[in-house]
Amino acid sequence: MPTARLLDTTPLRYTVPGQEPIQRHCRTWALADGTTLSLITELPDDQGMSITNAAEEVRTVLEMIWGVGCRIAEHYMWHGDEHYDEQSRTPEGGIRWDRLSTDELRAALGTVLEGTRPSQPLS
Repeated sequence: MPTARLLDTTPLRYTVPGQEPIQRHCRTWALADGTTLSLITELPDDQGMSITNAAEEVRTVLEMIWGVGCRIAEHYMWHGDEHYDEQSRTPEGGIRWDRLSTDELRAALGTVLEGTRPSQPLS
């Protein structure tokens, strides 16, 4: 049985040069292993630079809040292709993405994964 605890549902705000601040749905959990996992959702109608293209900015904001080493997963809800990709640092300092299965997330988070899924873009 999952023992994750939902810590925060405050929208994530990040900025990239030349654009207005961007907001995305963000939910952060404390996991049973002592780590935190922030799940940021990109909806088809969201405006502004994607969370993948702004990965450094997104990581900077979340590490300021939750500390270096926090886990970050991007959640995409494109028409017919919902998926999750976890960001992590490479030894060279870049960012890489690895696909997370819905079953893996559900095992860690329980049914709260579906219960906190956003359906509308932030204004």
